[in-house]
Amino acid sequence: MPVRQKTLDPKALRDQVHELFFPEGKEDSRSVGFELELWPFRHNGDNPIELVRFFDEKGTGLIEILKELQGSIQGLTYRPTADSHKFLIGDGGNLTFEPGGQLEYSGPPKPSLAEGIADIAGIIEELRCAFKPYNIWFFHSGLNPWYTVDEVGLLLTKGRYVHMNNLFKAVGHYGQKMMRLSTSLQVNLDTGDPATIQRRWLAANLLGPVFTALFGNSPFVHRKATGAYSYRSLIWQRLEPSRTGFPKGMLAETYEPCPVEQYTDFALDAHNMRLPDPSGELTFDGTFKSFRDWMHEGHNGYFPTLEDWKRHLSTLFPEVRARGFLEVRFLDAQSKVWCAVPGILLTSLLYHNEATETVIEMLKPYRTTLPGMLETAAYKGMDEPEIARLAGNIYKLAMDVAAREQDAKVAELCERFFATYTYNKRNPGAELVRLNDGNLFTPEQYRDFEKAQVQSAGDILSIICEYN
Repeated sequence: MPVRQKTLDPKALRDQVHELFFPEGKEDSRSVGFELELWPFRHNGDNPIELVRFFDEKGTGLIEILKELQGSIQGLTYRPTADSHKFLIGDGGNLTFEPGGQLEYSGPPKPSLAEGIADIAGIIEELRCAFKPYNIWFFHSGLNPWYTVDEVGLLLTKGRYVHMNNLFKAVGHYGQKMMRLSTSLQVNLDTGDPATIQRRWLAANLLGPVFTALFGNSPFVHRKATGAYSYRSLIWQRLEPSRTGFPKGMLAETYEPCPVEQYTDFALDAHNMRLPDPSGELTFDGTFKSFRDWMHEGHNGYFPTLEDWKRHLSTLFPEVRARGFLEVRFLDAQSKVWCAVPGILLTSLLYHNEATETVIEMLKPYRTTLPGMLETAAYKGMDEPEIARLAGNIYKLAMDVAAREQDAKVAELCERFFATYTYNKRNPGAELVRLNDGNLFTPEQYRDFEKAQVQSAGDILSIICEYN
């Protein structure tokens, strides 16, 4: 709760950010965690894409079904909090929900890449089978292309979602598209020791445009072609620039190598999502004020506390976010069979010092131009010759490491994606554009396409899951 006097010590702010990079007692175990958002649709009579609400009058909403499935899915347990619905699932994973009806699986950190792949693939398959009797199927892409923002509405109306919606609505239309229509894949990696994190952090951010080009998978929105292969990425770039993108210290001519300093400055300059009203109640009142300014000037006579700082840190959405680990956020949601591939590449590139240094050497000439490069990658993907060249070289570097360090089947999955997409200078979004000659594909066309993806590499994925 805000207070009437200045109490915050800048060192306390920095110490809190330091904990996001170097959590106490945690070693660099090189663990891997996946988070994937999915779109559940119900095939209802002649409508194969009925949006599945969380609750409905028939008792067949998404949350209601999951409650019924407790006991039939390993570890599935309903554990709601004061302002959100949550299920435990599997061996330490969580199912949560996004404001547009998206279902998110957050997997636990796994000690090996193969175990991480087996975890996410196994949970997705278990959910697919469990929901099939309810005529519910999953769409794997970075955006829901068949609905508009208004048709979806805001399905979560408690706490941060209302304030977030109001803030983003005041900026423009992108924030509501993000909340109600977008789905992403996140790969979570350990930060490492102080020397390692400086290089790992730099390399992870430099990889943003390249991975956006490689894995763009959201070319349609509001039933129309967007002209971009990853429109989801463009949405994130534009929804509220003070809290998204890259820290200024990452882009400065004189590079600031300390990620804690970069991130502290980034957070201080980001607008507050909520500020105190005259009674001290936190709300969005239409004012855009950075945390730095609130801390120095106050607002309605109130100043922030350390708890306000911690809450503020949780509302930042850069391309790579610090959360006690590195949360890589620049990926569109991927097909079930390919969603592990970005994790294979990232662990190969960031968990091996020689590969990390090679990435930095290859990409550091582009560091000060990352925002423009990311925009180009989102629009043109592998059609942009220079980005396609870099992406191909980065991918080959990762494949070489995977061939030496990973299980043979893990490396083979990576090679299958390369042969299907990267070698041909295409990404999954380009294939979605081709499905219906540039027009929005039908649900039937998409489901046939998804089956073809499974036939292309599902055998390898199944073997990885069986071994683990």
